[in-house]
Amino acid sequence: MRRRSLLTLALSAGSAFGASLVGGQAGFASELRGDSPRTGPFRLELVQRQRISDGGLGLSEPSGLTLNADGTALYSVSDETRAIFRMDLNGLVSASESFPVSATGLEGIALSGDGRRLLVVQEETNAVISIDLASRRELKQSPLAAMTNYAGIAKHFPARPDNKGLEGITINSRDQHVFVVKEGRPGLLIELDPDCSTILSSRLLTAANGFSHPKIGPRKLDFSGLSYDSQRDTIWVSSDKGQCLFHYDWKRDQVLQRLDLVLNDGGKSRRVRKAEGVAVDPDRGRVYVVCDRDAELYVFKLHG
Repeated sequence: MRRRSLLTLALSAGSAFGASLVGGQAGFASELRGDSPRTGPFRLELVQRQRISDGGLGLSEPSGLTLNADGTALYSVSDETRAIFRMDLNGLVSASESFPVSATGLEGIALSGDGRRLLVVQEETNAVISIDLASRRELKQSPLAAMTNYAGIAKHFPARPDNKGLEGITINSRDQHVFVVKEGRPGLLIELDPDCSTILSSRLLTAANGFSHPKIGPRKLDFSGLSYDSQRDTIWVSSDKGQCLFHYDWKRDQVLQRLDLVLNDGGKSRRVRKAEGVAVDPDRGRVYVVCDRDAELYVFKLHG
């Protein structure tokens, strides 16, 4: 892969942009104990916006996002490029810390609990691929179809790929269980064991558990990214077509809030287009969203 020095693009003035997340559902918040972390309602304030596209490195359509072990950098993938990209929290990509991989069509990325491996999902094969960070070598591929208990979800995966396969991945830092999400038709959140050899459980993402949008029908609503919130023991789910985030409680199987990704761009209100990846840092109160179509990174401050 050809590497070149990266130009730092000028950031738009923070005062020119604002963002708000409009709460949809805020159920269960009142049931929490006073000493529990707040689960909403939340709103986001856009504090930084950066174009991250780089033709020399092949980062053109970022489609996944995760924080590194100490929360000081981000990893991303681009579905048309065989590479893992590392950038700082301002969106500046590091050529020396990005590296090529053999797999193509990567859609989501997550960091293992020990910080030694990256897990990525491949949509076409519906597989989880484990990559060693130190050696930058691929360790193994784990297709869903080869996992124990696959028969229980096989009906949701057609024999001929329909471009609605795995899109996002995240890891529960408390028990190291891996979660992957099927994009749609139907949307399906799947829990795997830490070795990605056994399917532990799965949940359909429907209006029954709060995955709905007033402007998007259930067949069109998709799910594009995941980020585990270690402080609240919840999962943030991004939607490309919904242009929003869902804050979801896995244990209660309930969406706590729908958060529309609204940008106030020079006085004109619009939404983030094709939000393909999300990474939440609950300790620092930051939410990072990557946009596929515009190849931009949005950094939000989390209020709530």
